[in-house]
Amino acid sequence: MIGRSHGLGRRFGLGLALTALLVGPALAEPVTISFVQTNDIDLMEELDGRGGFARLAAVVAAERAKGPTVFVHSGDTISPSLLSGIDKGVHVVDILNRMKVDVMTPGNHEFDFGPEVFHARIGEATFPVVTSNIREPDGSQPKNTADDRIVEIDGVRIGFYGLTTEDTRVVASPGDTLFRSSIETARAKGEALRAAGADLVVAVVHTPLAVDMMLVRDRAADLVFSGHDEHLLTYFDGRTVLTESGAQAEDIVVTRVTVDKQEKDGKTNVAWRPHFEIIDSATVTPDPEIAGVVKSYQDKLDAELKVEIGKTETPLDSRRATVRGEEAAIGNLIADTMRAAVDAEVALVNGGSIRADREYPAGTTLTRADMFAEMPFGNKTVKLVVTGAALRAALESGFSLVSAAAGRFPQVSGMVVEVDLAKLPGTRVRSVLVNGAPLDPERKYTLATTDYVAGGGDGYLAFKDAARLISPVDARLVASDVIDYVTSAKTIAPKVEGRILFN
Repeated sequence: MIGRSHGLGRRFGLGLALTALLVGPALAEPVTISFVQTNDIDLMEELDGRGGFARLAAVVAAERAKGPTVFVHSGDTISPSLLSGIDKGVHVVDILNRMKVDVMTPGNHEFDFGPEVFHARIGEATFPVVTSNIREPDGSQPKNTADDRIVEIDGVRIGFYGLTTEDTRVVASPGDTLFRSSIETARAKGEALRAAGADLVVAVVHTPLAVDMMLVRDRAADLVFSGHDEHLLTYFDGRTVLTESGAQAEDIVVTRVTVDKQEKDGKTNVAWRPHFEIIDSATVTPDPEIAGVVKSYQDKLDAELKVEIGKTETPLDSRRATVRGEEAAIGNLIADTMRAAVDAEVALVNGGSIRADREYPAGTTLTRADMFAEMPFGNKTVKLVVTGAALRAALESGFSLVSAAAGRFPQVSGMVVEVDLAKLPGTRVRSVLVNGAPLDPERKYTLATTDYVAGGGDGYLAFKDAARLISPVDARLVASDVIDYVTSAKTIAPKVEGRILFN
């Protein structure tokens, strides 16, 4: 057991987010509290008998029936899914409200549709949303969120704080939203909550593993429930817990913490020990109420989107490794459609925006649902004016993290790019041909891309200050452009044709 002590009988508070409480009497018997964690769950339905909100809800209900339970959501949920591309995550918040989340912190995907949608969805939440490092442009706390939270369960006081990765500035569309340092915020919040009398400090975070481990080493919390990397992870170094529940609730980590709180010599000694259980959702019977809600949303979606639009004569591959690591036929289809839609000389789309992660054999009949599944973010096709130098810089950024399968990998149209991955990032682009002619660094080119990339998303800072010929206000959804193209063509045959050449 690990533990610490604090004095009895004092009052504490941390501003408006915390209610002043009195330290209560010592516990007669140890108390076991179950923390059920989910993270990175945007698909409401199960796939192949695993995952989805109904199976997750069943696990939460079973734990609540056993005893004190805290249902923790570590972020990334309102996007990217097929239905979210239409309703911007309204259905997800409705389902989570019904499941009665105890604490949630936002992930980067909560900002996929911009700050306005973030505020709208958070405003609809009837459960506590805790964020300690997200701030409005004026420095204020986002509405309907708390900087921290203390709850008491059977005499045990649990302090919560929340963190969202600063990378949200690059990988999502948060506008002018501020993201304070995760590490500095965590250190301050951990100390403040302990000073306020929390027996356990819990960090609900959506941060990379490297940050998670710094929180563990710094003892910035007793328990760290993380998301973002989509790892299935339980870790305990004898002092601090770190867990993550994979993705899509396929597996669910339950951390049961037994707390022994005793009074001795005028002080309260708190000792605790964790016990982990990883639940395979395939072994769980879905909660019937949540399953019914999911089905009602699925029926609505099916009726609206499962409309055939055309056939592909060639195979298409949108698997993550393909669209983030090589020229892809589906990437060519999307880039060509964008280029034609706005009459641009070249087009570039980040592979990370192509999301369905599936294969379509030759002869597959495509539907609107397929296209929205591939392009769920609501990105729009904009038209920019860029110099050849800026285009080359953008391509260098796009090929800088190929080994990490980063979303910035470019799918292109109107270009042939020769790349040497043995070179250092920033020096990998050997040559670029634009419609058959060498790239001229001084010349200006018209570029079709997404509003996300144009705004500097996924590291494409070279485009951020480019002149806009078609701005997001006047632009159409990329998915709509592709749907219209396939519908008009009736039969398509995109293929890999040597636009990206690796030496």
